[in-house]
Formats: sequence, structure tokens, C-alpha cells
Amino acid sequence: MNPFRRNQHHHERNRTSTRRRFRFFSKDKNRVAGGYKAALSNPRTTRQGRKHAKQELRAMGRDRETHLPFMTKVKRALGIRSSPRQNRESSRRQGRRSALL
Repeated sequence: MNPFRRNQHHHERNRTSTRRRFRFFSKDKNRVAGGYKAALSNPRTTRQGRKHAKQELRAMGRDRETHLPFMTKVKRALGIRSSPRQNRESSRRQGRRSALL
């Protein structure tokens, strides 16, 4: 018997226990829908990706959530992106510091 060879029975036991563990978890439908809604408003999402997200939301029965605000469409057409969160927070901090002085 080779001491470096894995026991076949041990390997199979680990594989089946992994399958059982994931069987108890299910996706939260609200979080899945939120991800699709985020894909609709994300400027880096492709047209095909937005189309898929819209179809999935409609299949989930969330037709009203596929609507995009007009300004989002305008910004996407013009290539305008909002400032990154980090820049916004740093400008807020500077404003607070100046108000304290």
C-alpha cells in the first residue's frame, strides 16, 4: 500500500458532503432582482447585458422595475459619468473642515 496515495473512499465522502452543504442555500430573489436593476443603470453594462437583465426582471414579474429614468438615458448617450464616491466623500470632508474652522 502506498502511503502517499489518497484513499478513494475518503475522496468520495468529501465530495458528497460538499454537495449536501450547498443544497440548503437558495438565492434571495430580491437580491437577484437588485443585481439586474443595477445592471440596467450601470453605464459599463453592454446593450446585450441590459437586454438580458430586462428580460430576467420581466420573467420574475417585475415589469415596473425595468424602467430607467430619462436622465440616466441622457447621461449614457452623452457618456457622462457621475464622480466616483471617493471624490464625493473627500469633498464633503473638506467642506466640514472649513465649516469647523
